[in-house]
Amino acid sequence: MGKITGFLEYERKDKKEIDPKERIKNFSSFHIPFTEEEQKEQASRCMNCGIPFCQSALKVNNKNVGCPLSNLIPEWNHLIYLGLFEEAYKRLSLTAPFPEFTGHVCPALCEECCTNSIDSKAVGIKANELFLIDKAFENGWIKAKTNIERNNINVAVIGSGPSGLTCAKTLNDNGFNVTLYEKNDRFGGLLMYGIPAMKIEKHIIERRINLLQEEGIKFINNTYIGKDITMEKLSSSFDEVVMACGTSLPRPINVKNSRLSGIVYAVDFLTKITKDLLDKKDFSYNLEGKHVVVVGGGDTGNDCLASAVRLKAKSITELEITPCPPQENVLPWPNYSSKRKIDYGVKEASIYMGYDIVRFKTTIDEIVGKDHIEGIYVKQVEFTKDGLVDIPHTREYLPCDLLIISMGFLGTSDEDLSLYNMEGKNHKVNLNGFKYKNNISVCGDMKNGQSLVVLAEKDGLDCAMTIIDKYKN
Repeated sequence: MGKITGFLEYERKDKKEIDPKERIKNFSSFHIPFTEEEQKEQASRCMNCGIPFCQSALKVNNKNVGCPLSNLIPEWNHLIYLGLFEEAYKRLSLTAPFPEFTGHVCPALCEECCTNSIDSKAVGIKANELFLIDKAFENGWIKAKTNIERNNINVAVIGSGPSGLTCAKTLNDNGFNVTLYEKNDRFGGLLMYGIPAMKIEKHIIERRINLLQEEGIKFINNTYIGKDITMEKLSSSFDEVVMACGTSLPRPINVKNSRLSGIVYAVDFLTKITKDLLDKKDFSYNLEGKHVVVVGGGDTGNDCLASAVRLKAKSITELEITPCPPQENVLPWPNYSSKRKIDYGVKEASIYMGYDIVRFKTTIDEIVGKDHIEGIYVKQVEFTKDGLVDIPHTREYLPCDLLIISMGFLGTSDEDLSLYNMEGKNHKVNLNGFKYKNNISVCGDMKNGQSLVVLAEKDGLDCAMTIIDKYKN
């Protein structure tokens, strides 16, 4: 049993993981949950701060720290410590629309400004959140709301990613008739196809979709707004339309021969793997004996590394144009940590290869091949006051059979009713809050640019609230 002074008596523990050499044999989740007693101890480390920065949704030096959803973290931490799990879940559900999503994939902004982290290690808030939602589903505390009083106002939501789902759920909970359109065959957007199964297993997303369907949301898949249904027809058929189409236009690599076969964008790569898994097909990518290079060191690039390991690539290399971050954090609390983050994909690929597979300050100078990529020349670069400059005598050849581009996104493609120009810039249109034009609103990454799942959820929630306020008597 934990104690109220747990932060003085218990060290932070992270969940145990299946050994990398074993877990890379499949695409299943590899985290081992705590026991209830271990979870109570970890929750007891919460200091019940007078000013809980963890839930304050702060921005420090233009980076998010603190929970954007303003989750009531100290309250449900204390209830976990007391063993009152259902009550803790109820407090969590007041602010978090989908704790099973954020509990798996959120980078835990709340932990960045946990007061414990000033001179110790932060409370494991993310693990506590996931524990609660898992308990809730296991014990049947989550039931479909079937007695919602309807207001006969019809809303179409385009896109079933985190923002679209949150907006749809919030509107539905408040009596609106919601129809959600998705261009893909499965619902979930980035959660379904942009994040691999070992990070969030897909039955978790399908479970929530099924619940939302029971609650009255109408889901329509394989329907591309702008192609299958015009935007004009949609906006004339519904009282309100919400565009939550995400950012689907990847940043290209501006190097000669970048259109050779064997060069793919990260989300396309991850999507095919997930579809093959779910459809129980042989993998579209046979990487045995192949050299794989991933360009970009973000979360999506990391997921590509982990996937390439599981597909048994011969060699795996990641190119990151920025310098290697310091091994220890050098920024004061509550800044987002400056130290190097070695995520699961980098860890697995480095163990698989026997050395650190990340090459910092490195970019592609030339792509070699005829019809299909054969290799790349890389060079080291440096950021100076005059811009990016080459480091002399660092040009080097690497064999490459599959080049995965994971350099972020520019916005939403024209076919997705773009709000961005297509000049490679992230210039947004002028929006009045969430309002795009007439009865059309926009939210999530489509409005703000590439971001985090938790921020997309917050934006979807806020967008829904503006529509709810509009129709209040």
